[in-house]
Amino acid sequence: MELKILFIEDDEEISQNLFEFYNDLQIDEYIVKAQLTNSFEDGVQMIKNSDFDIVVLDLFKDGEEKDEEAGRKVLSQIRKIVFVPVIFYTGHAYKVTELISEVVGVVNKGDGIEGLSSEIEKIISSKIALIKAKINGHLKELLREYFWETVDAKKDIFTPGENDASLGYLLLRRFGNSLSKENIKKLLGDDKIKEGKTHPMEFYIYPTSLDEYQAGEIILKDGIYYSILTPNCDFIQEKGRPRKVGKVLLAEAIRLKESDYYKKYESNNDKYKQALTELIESRKTDRYFFLPKTPFIENLYLDFQKKRMVEYDELTKFERIAKLDSPFAESMIASFIRYYNRIGFPDIDSEYVIQNM
Repeated sequence: MELKILFIEDDEEISQNLFEFYNDLQIDEYIVKAQLTNSFEDGVQMIKNSDFDIVVLDLFKDGEEKDEEAGRKVLSQIRKIVFVPVIFYTGHAYKVTELISEVVGVVNKGDGIEGLSSEIEKIISSKIALIKAKINGHLKELLREYFWETVDAKKDIFTPGENDASLGYLLLRRFGNSLSKENIKKLLGDDKIKEGKTHPMEFYIYPTSLDEYQAGEIILKDGIYYSILTPNCDFIQEKGRPRKVGKVLLAEAIRLKESDYYKKYESNNDKYKQALTELIESRKTDRYFFLPKTPFIENLYLDFQKKRMVEYDELTKFERIAKLDSPFAESMIASFIRYYNRIGFPDIDSEYVIQNM
């Protein structure tokens, strides 16, 4: 596979050395296709007009019109027009270290080609550099297959001139459904996503882009996490109809490491591992529902005995963390309902039954 890298470097000697070293270089299973420009302004236009997997960017603009912020300005423009990982390759790395993130790297020119190659390899190993190209490829194939093999082939169903926006709706729903666990695994090439098991990232929608609150949303206040239990329909407000919700029902979450289950496991792994495993798999009892750790949330579990009612307007004082995705939100609500709808009865005298068989 090709890895397209754009080098924006106004020092012609350095830029030429970078091009000669990287162009057609093989890194892992990728062949680098390098392009370069000595102009920061031209670099922005190239990014607008072409798809690059990585941009390697100088920070200072030398020459008659010096600009110590030239690289920062290019990054600011990139953020507005397209997603592409950026690596600052500069002799003044200390001036941009606060920009370092999962998608922005910083390498000092003093670390040379070795340092830059290490940063490029880090982006490749994270799968971030090529995710855009893989998604675009997946969508192109889906478009080809859907319109030629479905719409064009089934003329008895899709009659020319007699279809409305339903085609677009069906296509987008098909695209959404095509992002199954197995297809995501293929797109990412991620072996950490195990077949038959749920990866923690599958639990959540992050960040939540919903204007209105929904059941399964994870919120935080005063260091305590909660999940909303009130049904979605109570939050709906449309056509002048007021919300049904007055008070909102919340379930409090407990940090796994603060629980007795975890503390007992620490004291005796062999004896208490099964109990901890059942809690993590939400099989311990319907009283608990586990929320796995991701970069934006700790390992938690909801305790449906720890409930709290708050006024709807009070929700604005909580930080919105994430939302449980389907079917996990529905599963959480089902566990809550089962827990409070259970009907207990005394144990039957099994010993008596056996003796009188």
